[in-house]
Amino acid sequence: MKVMVVGGGGREMALVTAIAKYHNVIVAGGSEAIDQIADEVLSISRESPWEKLADEAIAHGVVLTIVGPETPLASGIVDVFRERGLVIFGPTKAAASIESSKAFAKQIMTEAGVPTAAYQVFTKREDAQAYLETVSYPQVLKENGLRSGKGVTICPDLQAARIVVDSIVIDHENPLLIEDFLDGFEYSLIVMVNGENFVALPVAQDHKPIGEGNTGPNTGGMGAVSPVPRVTPEIYNEAIDQVIKPTLAQMVTSGTPFTGFLYAGLIQTAKGVRVIEFNARLGDPECEVILPRIKSDIASVALHLLKGEAAEVSIDDSVCLGVVLSSPGYPGVITSSPALPKVLIDRVVQSPNASIIHMGTHFDFDAGTWVAAGGRVAIVTMKGNDIDECRRELLPLLEEALSGSDLYWRKDIGTFAG
Repeated sequence: MKVMVVGGGGREMALVTAIAKYHNVIVAGGSEAIDQIADEVLSISRESPWEKLADEAIAHGVVLTIVGPETPLASGIVDVFRERGLVIFGPTKAAASIESSKAFAKQIMTEAGVPTAAYQVFTKREDAQAYLETVSYPQVLKENGLRSGKGVTICPDLQAARIVVDSIVIDHENPLLIEDFLDGFEYSLIVMVNGENFVALPVAQDHKPIGEGNTGPNTGGMGAVSPVPRVTPEIYNEAIDQVIKPTLAQMVTSGTPFTGFLYAGLIQTAKGVRVIEFNARLGDPECEVILPRIKSDIASVALHLLKGEAAEVSIDDSVCLGVVLSSPGYPGVITSSPALPKVLIDRVVQSPNASIIHMGTHFDFDAGTWVAAGGRVAIVTMKGNDIDECRRELLPLLEEALSGSDLYWRKDIGTFAG
């Protein structure tokens, strides 16, 4: 069948790679790298983009559309496609508020009794500043809305928190959440959902901070690993029973039933599981290490769920570890746009267990190579029997291939999962 994937980042390239094993894939708003592996490529109009893309989907005989990024979801692509009678896997604009509005997500969690950090929401700067005087530290400050994984600051003391509050816009359209810091180990649980019916994907662990040892400012993710040995069956079942099931039930009760990929960013504390955040789509870079472990046709799984039918995914026993390569200066001001060394691409091709997914590149025809076109450039993944084996294979490959390159990467990905 013809499946359309919307988006042009690493997540979408991973989706296209997985789906193309079974179906013809049309990509909308892709990238130069994705366009090379898709069967057909469509552009996204700046004027009435989703209406015109729906017309294209009908004209091309698309059976199923899967949306990758959060921005199209938050702007209502699912609502438009459904109005046109098209089958699409993703949440409505209202349901996507679980990501686009942190305040909405907290409200859903509170009403559902889902465990999360204690919090307050502020629409006035002076109220936020006054509240900061009354709490113990560290505190976590979260800007509302879509922030590409970078709108969260952990403040170790009052002075740091004041600086953050003074530097951002706080009003009714841009509320600020201030919540207690949670201590524990983090992991990601993503489920494919239609209403209260869901199928869980393998757990993964993201590494958001830019620096070694999980230090420095948050990024969109500097690497990931799946599975996570520290997530025992007991911890996994706790997350399903205390987070996923009640959240989906509350979304239905609230009149915003969820369909699509629901991402739960979780932390296991001394008091049990807690929710850090929800996203309304596949995590990135989590999906780049999850999808290679799935033996099932995820497009067919999505269709079964949308039809209200039973569905399941088959998962292999391997481990997949991925390391993100980023441009110098990321997540701040990018200072240069390095090339992906040809030796890196050659080494990945030569390795039966390695792969490379482009996150933000363009092809320089004069130089004959791929060049960075953003903060996160690519993720290199390795499959193996365990995390140590993946690291033994991947790290020397990267060390050799990136010698002399300005591309930045963390060398400790996977060391927090065991």
